[in-house]
Amino acid sequence: MKYILTIFIILMGYMLYAQEYKNSAGFRLGKTDGVTYKRFMNNNGAVELMLGFGGYDKGMQAYANYQWHYQIPTQFTESLYLYYGVGGHAGYIKSYSNRNYYTNDSTIMTEDQKQTYYAIGVDGIIGLEYRIFTIPMTVSMELKPYFEYYGLRYTQFRFWDFGFTVKYIF
Repeated sequence: MKYILTIFIILMGYMLYAQEYKNSAGFRLGKTDGVTYKRFMNNNGAVELMLGFGGYDKGMQAYANYQWHYQIPTQFTESLYLYYGVGGHAGYIKSYSNRNYYTNDSTIMTEDQKQTYYAIGVDGIIGLEYRIFTIPMTVSMELKPYFEYYGLRYTQFRFWDFGFTVKYIF
């Protein structure tokens, strides 16, 4: 019986050690939806890669952010973290616009224009992450403002890009 109890305690130690948070993958829902992968480089620093779809202009973009994570000490849990970071993105966006013009007989014509532009930009990120090691997964809410340059002459700044992220820890 002692041997079974000893083996059980040793195996539990290995199982708890396996719950170390190094990698996670999941999805983000928000103004910019996408699939995401995060890898911790050290205890507080992580690199997050995301392939985003949709967004404000219905395109597809690849994102890379470096993030700093800090535990928020509370009375209730030790699994709540604040994170912030910077990074960039590149991809394309689709622009839809209407053009009105007059014909020779003074009638107004409307023409729909669809254009695709390459885009590159700078991103920031700040969020709260709750780590659930019993499942193992993370749930987070984040704000991801960005500035981008597209179409060789257009720029845009979006501050209110909120998102909800669910990731599996492995």
